[in-house]
Amino acid sequence: MRPGRVGRLSPDRLLSPDRLLSPDRLLSPDRLLSPDRLLSRRTRLGRVALAAVTLAALGSGSGCGGDRDGDDGPGQGQEACAAVPGPAPTGVGRTAVLLDVSASTRGTGSAPDWAAEVDAPVAAAVDRGDVVSIGAFDGSASTVTWAVRDRVTAPTSKRTNNQRLERDGTKSCLRGWAREAARMPARTTGTDLLGALGVAGGQTSAAGEARRTVVIATDGLGTVGCTDLSRAPAGGAGLVEAAVRDCPTRTGWPTELAGNHLVMLGVGHPAEGQPIPETGQLAWLRQYWRRLCAAAQAASCDVSTAPVTVRAGGTGGGAGQPPADPPVSFRPEVGPPPPEPEGKVWPVPSAALFATDSDEVGQAGIARLGQIRKEIGGDRVTRVEVVGYTDSRGSDRHNQGLSERRAAAVGAALRQLGLPTPVTRGAGETGRICLAEQRPDGAWDEGCLQRNRRVEIVISTESG
Repeated sequence: MRPGRVGRLSPDRLLSPDRLLSPDRLLSPDRLLSPDRLLSRRTRLGRVALAAVTLAALGSGSGCGGDRDGDDGPGQGQEACAAVPGPAPTGVGRTAVLLDVSASTRGTGSAPDWAAEVDAPVAAAVDRGDVVSIGAFDGSASTVTWAVRDRVTAPTSKRTNNQRLERDGTKSCLRGWAREAARMPARTTGTDLLGALGVAGGQTSAAGEARRTVVIATDGLGTVGCTDLSRAPAGGAGLVEAAVRDCPTRTGWPTELAGNHLVMLGVGHPAEGQPIPETGQLAWLRQYWRRLCAAAQAASCDVSTAPVTVRAGGTGGGAGQPPADPPVSFRPEVGPPPPEPEGKVWPVPSAALFATDSDEVGQAGIARLGQIRKEIGGDRVTRVEVVGYTDSRGSDRHNQGLSERRAAAVGAALRQLGLPTPVTRGAGETGRICLAEQRPDGAWDEGCLQRNRRVEIVISTESG
């Protein structure tokens, strides 16, 4: 009989003396479970049972995930979801998800279904085993509210099928909490996007050297602080440059975002009844947030202006009307910015790739590019573009040539890692993300210079 298979035993064999355990053998120390072993086993079985109960509840129409049409939040199964599997560990990946509940994303007509939009990145976080937090934001960092915080998602079972059950149950629970967050009422006026980015970035800090991910579902129409787009008609390169120059020096700049992988979903798609950005204005919004993301030194910037799932009748948010959001208008005479490649942007500091004034990718740089290749996972890469940038020191000719050679070197390295042949180009000292390279006394600001010396890798993928 093969191990793990149960055969049929005749009564004679079942009751034979050699198959019965004597009292001494039954109570022998090696057959008793210690409290630690018993607790460990009960914990694993409990997690599997929780997943099974949750999925069974979903099948009967009362799941915690709110998967049924018209179910906006937790159902009866959420009680099972509330059983936290233990304290959140440190040093593992963390994902923080915030949904924009400000007035511009709400209305009596159709409105963005943020819970549906974040479903895919939340599922990816569970598959990675991240610790996940989901909440909502409005016009102040101080009013960010969490529906769930520090949820452990890594399965504890050793069996593959049980691990799948645990993950499916956890995804269903998180789906319910996303619905809950989407229904939270706005408590303040406006949309404080920089504040939300800072809070979410701080929530992932316990990951240490592990992957940190911030997911923001928002129309991208900030109306608070340095990114207040309601003060004057939005549009034009000058406004982008001013934001990149001024915002990092002001109170409220999200330094906590550094090192995070940022995903922004729904940019340019407010609720019905709000001004809808045109195609060129969508392109401007994407460039605006990409540049600010790079200025915040995020590990990668994925700013999506793709159409979003909508819900009829708005997204709720409690009784009464949410606090008013100042309207955002755009400059109609300004055309779209220069075309940018579609895809996720990976801004890599030149210091991580090259020695000073060199265009040869070092071993540390190869390792960094390999990490990017690994994080793409199994998605099919359809296009790769590499753009090199320098600071403003040196002649225009020197900077242009160096940026071109560095882009080409990174492209060749990515090709050796199995990616499609990249399109490469050099931008010299244009496209700087830190404009104040010199201090008032004339000295160079090395921190600012380093942020401008970079290579941006734009990768377009299809899920596979």
